[in-house]
Amino acid sequence: MIKKIISTFVATLFGSLMFEARSFDPQYEQITFNNVIGSLVFGLIYISPIVIVFGIPSSIMIDTIIRNLKTKYRHVIEISLYVVFGAISTAIILLILALGDGISVFLEFGSFFILALSCSLPFGLSSILLGYRLNKSPSK
Repeated sequence: MIKKIISTFVATLFGSLMFEARSFDPQYEQITFNNVIGSLVFGLIYISPIVIVFGIPSSIMIDTIIRNLKTKYRHVIEISLYVVFGAISTAIILLILALGDGISVFLEFGSFFILALSCSLPFGLSSILLGYRLNKSPSK
């Protein structure tokens, strides 16, 4: 479970960094420490619940799918599943938002998908790397 918590933190951090990069406009604001930290905190507040609600259950499902898979391309398939689950999660979030806004929210699918990829890929990579590191026994 510690692997999921660390992966959630990494995905939230990358997602909030991407949120900061997408929302920054150099014509209207300067790069200051307060602006960067403010945007990161804003991203953490709104991205972390989404990563917890969608990321951890998706990761558990992906782990159960991958557990019995014995192929050379196991990690590529696992990362591909994280991308697919990120796209599905993006569609679900947009459907929820469309209940209040109407169909116009689907025009922002590209931005939401980039944000979802900036969360799902680091989540998957950190989960794979932590799984490899935690399962690897020290050589004597």
